[in-house]
Amino acid sequence: MALDVASEREALAELALWERAPDEYRTRRQAAAENSPVVIDEETLAGLMRHLTEKGLSQDYRRDVRNYLAAWGDALGRRDLRKVQLRELRKLLSQWGTARKSRIIALKTLTSWLREEDQLKAAEDPTLELKVPPAVAEKGRRVKGYPMLLVERFYREIGSQVVRDTLCLRAKTGMHDSEISRIASGMGELRDVKDPCGIAGTVTFKHKNGRMHVVSLDGQALAAARRLQARGKSPSRNTVRESIGYAALRLQDKSAGEKVSPLMPGELRHCFATWAAECGKVVKPTANGVPLEMVAAVMGHLSTRTTKLFYEGVQVPPMIIFPLRLHHPDDPASMVRPLRRSA
Repeated sequence: MALDVASEREALAELALWERAPDEYRTRRQAAAENSPVVIDEETLAGLMRHLTEKGLSQDYRRDVRNYLAAWGDALGRRDLRKVQLRELRKLLSQWGTARKSRIIALKTLTSWLREEDQLKAAEDPTLELKVPPAVAEKGRRVKGYPMLLVERFYREIGSQVVRDTLCLRAKTGMHDSEISRIASGMGELRDVKDPCGIAGTVTFKHKNGRMHVVSLDGQALAAARRLQARGKSPSRNTVRESIGYAALRLQDKSAGEKVSPLMPGELRHCFATWAAECGKVVKPTANGVPLEMVAAVMGHLSTRTTKLFYEGVQVPPMIIFPLRLHHPDDPASMVRPLRRSA
């Protein structure tokens, strides 16, 4: 522990204080920090944004968190978060009336980081008992996902290559927007495979659980990932929405009386899961490996969990394919031919 003292005499005095109550002892600097208010201001938000950037969260996510926290900051003024009561937070949430879940997540993201930085004690955190509303299943209210043909029609009408590349990765791999953003920013490693089975390459990136995740890609998806990485960033949500909106208008003009609503990119993850279950086919690398259970048995592990956690290094995992044909006349030549859809 570094003491904020200028002489041996002062150091001995601090030592005496520590010996009297070790658990309660604070250096002068720590005591000053604890006495200064913990507020939502520009300095605090800048620190949190740096933290979220280091964690690889997308620019759109960081912007949304910052906007919600700015609203919290305006509502609370320069109130010390340690003095704010839970009932006050709930009252503010009831006054806003919208985006309750997002506002709570943003505030808890901030207080969690403040606790990690030792700027806020758990006993002082007013958000610990603030519950994030559970996700409401939408299956009963509307049909989630889209037919393959509709996604293909939108792909043909989208003019922006970077938006098409993003949609290609989302539809063919089920990746989250934040994962594609990390890959585009250079935090994902692309590798050529060119396996005869149709796996053209892999991308390795850090999953939100902290472990490295490897995804196999076909030729079109690998080329899309390379173009995004060469660009250095994925398109913003506004760019994607605008491009999809224009495509919807063009499709509506071509459809006799048919109303065409814009695609929601986030639903392509649901599409991937649905298509995989309905008509997906598992493609495995030509060089088959030994099952994980056998590796665990040879290594003397009682559970495959230990083997998977510390030793598994799947270089080319299986890939799920389905008859999705994403074609645009301006697309560069794909590395693999699309699958034929059965009649």
